[in-house]
Amino acid sequence: MFLDLGLGTRLKRLYERLATDMEKIYAESGIDFRVRYFPVIYPLAQEEEGQTIAELAQLCGLSHSAISQIVKQLHGRKLLDMETGEDARSRVVRLSGEGRKLVEQLEPLWGAAERAIIGVRQECEVDILQALAEVELALDRRSLYQRVMEEAGRKQPAEVEIVPFHVNYADAWFDINRQWLEAYFEMEEEDLKNLRDPEGQVLARGGEIYIALLDGEPVGVVALKHQGDGAFEVSKMGVLEQARGHGIGEKLLAHVIDRFEARGGSHLYLETSTRLTPAISLYEKYGFREAPLREDSPFARADHHMIWQGRDAGRKPEERKAS
Repeated sequence: MFLDLGLGTRLKRLYERLATDMEKIYAESGIDFRVRYFPVIYPLAQEEEGQTIAELAQLCGLSHSAISQIVKQLHGRKLLDMETGEDARSRVVRLSGEGRKLVEQLEPLWGAAERAIIGVRQECEVDILQALAEVELALDRRSLYQRVMEEAGRKQPAEVEIVPFHVNYADAWFDINRQWLEAYFEMEEEDLKNLRDPEGQVLARGGEIYIALLDGEPVGVVALKHQGDGAFEVSKMGVLEQARGHGIGEKLLAHVIDRFEARGGSHLYLETSTRLTPAISLYEKYGFREAPLREDSPFARADHHMIWQGRDAGRKPEERKAS
């Protein structure tokens, strides 16, 4: 019925058929396992060294956030072990003893499922795996979004990319922050320390800095400062005035929240000013809530302290109910 326009619907329907049958097989076999765990458990079962969340995301083609959520669930079930990676900014994930025992139960079912899928492929005139690989390559060359916009004759919006700090962006880190700070406040000594020495004040202490590029040009910045004992601070987030309207602030904030979760942080907070009403609304949208003021704040302007309460805190009531 749907033909070309309904390709995504057809693929989703096929996935749901396969997933429903596998869930039924796991349940009837008495194994407490979900199809959504497969992209994490299966690759970890193939080797002993473990992988970072970023590596798992790249391997299976899912988002960093999606993999992070699955890892969190499996770690809560004692099926995974996690430890700090070599650069102290990532977590290495590997199967625990309980996870290995689970895989021993799953492997016979996976083998049977693989043979069954091969049988289905042999009944088809077209090799579906090869066809899917070719579709993915075509979309890598030009996304569906790009193709539709071209067919519709519409101009594509500017591309936003979030990249880690590099010394080449040192001037942008200083200038972008200076623009918004001087528009509302006066630069304080603590500002100058962080802006003049991002590597010493943020990166060398286990923090991270990210730059938002708009069509390749730096237009936004944010820092995730490591405060020790699992505590992190969102700091120095700013977007050039002429680059606003592209959702850059949201992308930066979402990115550092993803990084906080990937690093297994336990406490995420920020300090801001009640003068920055739009910024506070953005923070609330992403799950930050007002908390008592910090007594040790180094900034005179910081009259609003917010703590991240999790992704659900940023959702609307109907979205929380649906999840």
